Amino acid sequence: MNARTRIVVAATAGCLVGSVVTSQLVQGQAKAAGPLDGTLSHISFAVTDVEKTAQAFGSVFGVPVPKPQVFRDIPWGPKFPGKVMHGKLISLGINGVSFEFLEPLDGESPWKDHITESGDGVHHIGFAVKDVAAAREALEAKGGTQTQGFAEWASYVDMHGAGLPITFEVTSTPPQPPAAK
Repeated sequence: MNARTRIVVAATAGCLVGSVVTSQLVQGQAKAAGPLDGTLSHISFAVTDVEKTAQAFGSVFGVPVPKPQVFRDIPWGPKFPGKVMHGKLISLGINGVSFEFLEPLDGESPWKDHITESGDGVHHIGFAVKDVAAAREALEAKGGTQTQGFAEWASYVDMHGAGLPITFEVTSTPPQPPAAK
């Protein structure tokens, strides 16, 4: 399966998962309130060509594609002192879901690591929560590892150590993206 097909399949799966989760909440299967309660913020893909991938999504779903934003010198977070990452981002709103496409630029980044290990595809699922620190700590208590925390309002937590093949991003409500440079 080529990279574009894998991305479209992953996006479709994300929409299906969202509808199942919504269905369960409607049927009264929601759990008690906790630090991980929140809403789906976005589904993010690490890709080698952000414009090409965003154009493919835009074409499939009939949505306009904005120009990419370039981000430089974004700190990795407290567990990686001194490391910074650089990337390009395009976000598209499709069927009420925000899809992010992230292209790593020069240097190290979690996105570059993901592409090297798995190819283009879903990198993380973002959730908007009330307390980012409490949500991050709850995910770490379940076996996750914080891999990025460029601001108090956002953290990546890799859940592979908990047996989940995904990274979650917990962001403040509403999310506050970094300023482009």
